[in-house]
Amino acid sequence: MSNVKGNSLFFLAFLSAIACSLHIVESLITRALPLPFLRLGLSNVIILYLIVNNKAWQAIIVNITKTLVSAVITFTFLSPSTLISLGAGLAAVLAMLLAQKSRLGFSTYGISICGATAHNMAQLIIAKWVILDRSEVFVLTPILLFLGLVSGLITAYIMQLFSHQIKEIKC
Repeated sequence: MSNVKGNSLFFLAFLSAIACSLHIVESLITRALPLPFLRLGLSNVIILYLIVNNKAWQAIIVNITKTLVSAVITFTFLSPSTLISLGAGLAAVLAMLLAQKSRLGFSTYGISICGATAHNMAQLIIAKWVILDRSEVFVLTPILLFLGLVSGLITAYIMQLFSHQIKEIKC
């Protein structure tokens, strides 16, 4: 029994490391862009994989870990972007869990899109609350909803491409 638990912990650490790596690389790349908040969120492939495989607590742990480790490595730990990323990430996990557990029959793509759009909307709400206490921040809503749709589709597609390989690693 302890071997199974040890393997699960090792697998969770492995998935956390992948998510951290993807989050850090994407963060460093997007810093060079004119709109650094526009990202695909490739690390969310791991979160989606865990949600789809009924590993809610593991998804939350990976989400928090990737945000905090990435913030330390990219020297943004005490910045508002860390708070925004953490809050929006948790909102995305919650939205994916609700979509998965609902009786509406969301596919992997639907679950992913729900998470991506929830992430983007939570970013706006937290940004208004923490950085800019003005409602003009919501001017970005249509753009971020569209980007949530696109990134949700891409995340689900990539997750489906690699889910078989991830399962092989676990065994």
